[in-house]
Amino acid sequence: MADVSQSASLSSIAAYLKLTHNCDEATALVEAKEVMQNLVSMRQKGFITGWYFDEHGHLELLPSDSLSQRINPQK
Repeated sequence: MADVSQSASLSSIAAYLKLTHNCDEATALVEAKEVMQNLVSMRQKGFITGWYFDEHGHLELLPSDSLSQRINPQK
């Protein structure tokens, strides 16, 4: 899988939240900023390498190799 550091922008996350949670633009932006801060924090801690919206419009996380190995250790 290709390295993705971020392909879901703040504005696309806000639009997603606005649509799925039926909130106004300002509320969606506040919530999107919190989501983005959490995603960046998870990346900085080495849990994920990035995030993106999949073909179904769901926000997906790309786990880091070290986390993937802990979750699914190779025998």
